[in-house]
Amino acid sequence: MIKTKSLIKQLNKASENLSLKNKGIFTDIVVFVRTSNIKTRDGEEFLQQILDSFLNAEQQGVSIETVLGTADIKHYCEGIVQAYKSSYSYSSLCSEYVMYTGMIITILSVINYITESLTKSKKLSLNLTFYLNFNLGIILQFFLICIAVIAIMTYTQKNCFKKPVKGADIKEFFILWVIACVWICIVVACLMFLKNLLVFRLNIILVLTIGIVLHFVGHYLSEK
Repeated sequence: MIKTKSLIKQLNKASENLSLKNKGIFTDIVVFVRTSNIKTRDGEEFLQQILDSFLNAEQQGVSIETVLGTADIKHYCEGIVQAYKSSYSYSSLCSEYVMYTGMIITILSVINYITESLTKSKKLSLNLTFYLNFNLGIILQFFLICIAVIAIMTYTQKNCFKKPVKGADIKEFFILWVIACVWICIVVACLMFLKNLLVFRLNIILVLTIGIVLHFVGHYLSEK
C-alpha cells in the first residue's frame, strides 16, 4: 500500500500538468477536502480521482463541469465529503487525532522546557532529570492552539470557491490581523499571569516519550 505522504507527492507533481484555469479550481478542491475533517488517506485518494477527471477533461477538450456532471463543484465536493463522514464510526478519526495530539505535545514541551531553562539559568542544563512544570498557562496555551487550528481550517474551507470581490481582501486582512493580535495577547497573558499556578510536574523525557509514541502510533494506525 502506498503511504499517504507518497500519495501527496504524486498528487502535487501530477497537478502541475493542469492548465492555469483548472489548476486554480483544483487548488480550491484540495484546500476544501484537506480541511474537511475526513481521513487524510481518504481525502488524498479522492483528490487523485478528481485530478484524473481534470486531466481527462483537458485531453478530451471539455470542461471539468461536463466530466463531473455538475457546474456546482463545491456542492459536488460537499456530497463526497459527507459520504465519507457517514461511513465513519465514532472512533474512525481517533488515530489522526492521536497523531496530531502527540505532535503538539512534543513541540510545546520542547519549547516550554527551553523557555523554563533559559529563565532559570543562562545555560541550558544537561541534567535529564529536570521536570517540566505544567502550569495553568501552558495547559490553556495547548487548548488555545487547538482552537486556533480549528478556526483557521474552518475559515479557510468557507473561503474556497469564492470569487474575488474588489476591496474585500483589504477588509478581510484587517479583520484577521486584529483577531491574530488579540489571540497572541491572550496567549501571552496566559503564560505571564498563570505561570505560577502549578497543576502538575512531569519529567521532560517522559513527556517527550509520550508525545513521540502517540504521534507514531497514530501515524501507524492512520496508514492501515
